[in-house]
Amino acid sequence: MNSSASTNLTILIVTWNSWGDLKRCLESIRKVGAEEHEVLVFDNGSIDGTVDKLRQQFPDIRLEQSPTNLGLPPAVNRGLRAARGDYVMLLDVDTEVKAGTVSRLLDFMRQRPDISLVAPRIYTPEGAIEPSARNLPSAMNGLFGRQSFLTRLFPNNPYSRRYLATEHISRKDPFQVSQVSAACMFMRRSLIDEVGPWDEGYRCYWVDSDWCAQLKRAGKAIYCVPDVGIVHHENNRAGKKKSVWRICHFHIGAYRLYRKHYTRGVLDPRALFAALALFIRTGVMLVLNEFKSSTETRMPAEGRRPV
Repeated sequence: MNSSASTNLTILIVTWNSWGDLKRCLESIRKVGAEEHEVLVFDNGSIDGTVDKLRQQFPDIRLEQSPTNLGLPPAVNRGLRAARGDYVMLLDVDTEVKAGTVSRLLDFMRQRPDISLVAPRIYTPEGAIEPSARNLPSAMNGLFGRQSFLTRLFPNNPYSRRYLATEHISRKDPFQVSQVSAACMFMRRSLIDEVGPWDEGYRCYWVDSDWCAQLKRAGKAIYCVPDVGIVHHENNRAGKKKSVWRICHFHIGAYRLYRKHYTRGVLDPRALFAALALFIRTGVMLVLNEFKSSTETRMPAEGRRPV
């Protein structure tokens, strides 16, 4: 793994108390390899021994640290500023990179200077496709989201199909979308200067959707390259009992996204209605969450997203 100033690519991973996930991710990168790249880990104030283990087991990895947990967007912004590569591959800590993915995305970006952001297919550990390359959400996706009960009950409803861009699920050729998940984003480092950094008003959830909306408004093209992929060991799965922190920040982020991109501000009646609706939804989700059997025993690593 190369950390020289002439690096073509920086693979950036933000971690917080997730040594097991981080080790698996780094081992997958080491196996697939890539030309002239550095791996940059931004540790977001871990207290589980991650930093010491990283230095012992992966001494060639470049490390940046924060003494406290900044939240995901500030950590990503600092990591992007510290990146040395002309290209940056942002990875969630709970991912594994499949063979050929890094080189394919790098070649694709070099060949398509008109495209600003790309992502591969994202798969569950069982091999199913995560519909993460999709359209931006509408207000109806508060009811028909990716993991919502109504989407699971009526998977072919038009609101979910539009949001999840299900017409692209079986495609093998690159296709344009409105957003991709920050579980894996591949970009030119200059993109941050062109459109601005991640919005640090988010704690974690929905910030990737927000940034894709920002790119779309700036006329930047976003693509999925579906013939390569990563595996996402997503902690935020449907049916799993979640922490109160996770449920609350999911809805806080959803409100910020809607208010920012679909209303004229906090006093817009649509924003007020969204705040009330999401407050009620949060309460319902907290109650239903108590009936789920599998337990989440820790707060989420700030680097894992809802979708």
